[in-house]
Amino acid sequence: MSDHKQQWDREVDFLVLGAGSAGCVLANRLSADGRHQVLLVEAGPPDRNPFIHVPAGFLRLINNPAVSWRYRSEADSFNGGRVIDYPQGKMLGGTGSMNGMLYVRTAPTEHEHWVAQGCSGWSFEEAIRYYEQIENVDGSAPNHPLPVSSFLEKHPLSTAFLEACAQAGLAVHPHLNGPQREGAAAFHQNRMGRFRSGPAQTYLRNARSRRNLDVLTTSLAQRVIFEGTRAVGAELLGPSGRVRVMARREVIVSCGAIRSPHLLQLSGIGPAALLQSLNIPVVADRPAVGKNLRDHYSVRLTQRVRGIGTLNERTRGLALGAELLSYAFSGAGLLTLGASTCAAFARSSDQRTFPDLQLSFAPASFEPGTYQLEREGGMTINVYQSYPESVGTVQARSSDAAEAPAIAPNYLSTPADREALIAGLKLARHIFSMPALKKWGVQETLPGVEAQNDEQWLAYARAKGVSGYHLVGTCRMGGTDAVVDPQLRVRGVQSLRVIDASILPTCTSGNSNAPTLMVAEKGAAMLLADAK
Repeated sequence: MSDHKQQWDREVDFLVLGAGSAGCVLANRLSADGRHQVLLVEAGPPDRNPFIHVPAGFLRLINNPAVSWRYRSEADSFNGGRVIDYPQGKMLGGTGSMNGMLYVRTAPTEHEHWVAQGCSGWSFEEAIRYYEQIENVDGSAPNHPLPVSSFLEKHPLSTAFLEACAQAGLAVHPHLNGPQREGAAAFHQNRMGRFRSGPAQTYLRNARSRRNLDVLTTSLAQRVIFEGTRAVGAELLGPSGRVRVMARREVIVSCGAIRSPHLLQLSGIGPAALLQSLNIPVVADRPAVGKNLRDHYSVRLTQRVRGIGTLNERTRGLALGAELLSYAFSGAGLLTLGASTCAAFARSSDQRTFPDLQLSFAPASFEPGTYQLEREGGMTINVYQSYPESVGTVQARSSDAAEAPAIAPNYLSTPADREALIAGLKLARHIFSMPALKKWGVQETLPGVEAQNDEQWLAYARAKGVSGYHLVGTCRMGGTDAVVDPQLRVRGVQSLRVIDASILPTCTSGNSNAPTLMVAEKGAAMLLADAK
């Protein structure tokens, strides 16, 4: 190795590429005992934008190019050639610093499917201990890093939604992280008091003073460097130019479901034909890299509301001033809310043995296809199919790391996905018709009266659906044909792991941030065990 030392600008034990949710967990856990020198690399800036720390501030971040990648898909042939937006966090904390802060564990059914696909060691029973070491639920475990908090603001429409779910025949639970997934409940948030408490504000902030942890921002990983098939470091591009960092133990890619497969491809790991077409030397021919892109396709039903204030009116004019005062002086009010307040998990048909739909409620309504609040009062149910069969791809367009990859989502490309989503949309309309919500609703504004039969429902979904921002699967964990093995080691090479949402074989029945944290906790434990 001495022959190569002159090539390196610095050396560390663990090199973590990507300071999103997973990267922040890894930086904390890998540096905790002081034995290992850890470098965490982030393409974006520090998490200093004030809107990061206000729970409702995510609405001001997702289209801000300073902190959001703002990826866009290729024209989706399955949805009329539409282009789908993918705002992904580009700052310390990644998307965990600009998401809706909703914390939902995986369900046992998902783990059963993963184990059956070759993910040994990933049963729910084996995962639960990692969730438990993450969570400080309503202050009950102050030594655990992540606040998992009940909502401060109990909006009357959220209560009415839960009552309407009960009237529609769904069970109502105390929260969504209990033993029963089917039914309705309020979300938990990653919030402490009035402020967002995501992975950057907890895991990473708690570790920043350690002498063996360094954090490098505004530095984009260009490629992983190999000696033969062993990962030995990475090339970065930052404010001072190109930097080559050697990893004495392992390189960990934690860039998320879009950037992680992209970086592997730029580094020579991926489908050989694609790499050769881009003049990228092939290190390992792994056809699965960038395949199996899965996401929750989100379709909204909205109703105009009268007789009660919603986020729409309370974030304008004098009402906004009152909310700002409430937030500043008591840490309460609508500015403590995230993307949704509560949700229901249900089955799309009686033939299903487990819930495959998520219906998330918000006491707000948005301009179609955006997160811009409407002026008049409204309420929304977002419908997701929890386990889409439709899969897409992420592919490098060139050897330039700064050029965004081509993203082809292929939403609603299978009959099963279309049938399940239509069933979910009908269920959402049924819940809106229950007495608890009907007394507040004036009329359905989306999709409105034009959606009556299945063909019309599908046309609406294809025209107005958006990403649920729960992308997974592009560095799939599994058997010999998968990208990573159950220890999250990249197959075909050595000393390289992927640890983030991209390794999940399927979508989870809920928001994806909590599962990502669990993956990172388990991945860190495996790294440390192998380093002994």
